[in-house]
Amino acid sequence: MATIRQFWRGGLPLGEAFWLWGILGGGVVNLFGTLAALLLLTQEVSPWLVALLIAAHIPFNLFLLMGVWRSSARPEVGAERRQLARLCMSVWVIALSIV
Repeated sequence: MATIRQFWRGGLPLGEAFWLWGILGGGVVNLFGTLAALLLLTQEVSPWLVALLIAAHIPFNLFLLMGVWRSSARPEVGAERRQLARLCMSVWVIALSIV
């Protein structure tokens, strides 16, 4: 729980926040969410339940974006790395939220 709080507050190094939490964590959560939704579709469950499951990961994606955004604001991060991390994470979150 302390690590989650630290991530949210931007206390993790940018590399860890971006690659471990943002890219890997976001990809894994979205992959399993999508697989679960596809599995429910094959079981002929209510389409509303499937849509809810597909949309459920969006708040997590925003959590990831904010954590990486705040980690990129750390004093040891240069302006170019900060902008690149924020841009890449924003694009990644949009892609994860659409797919």
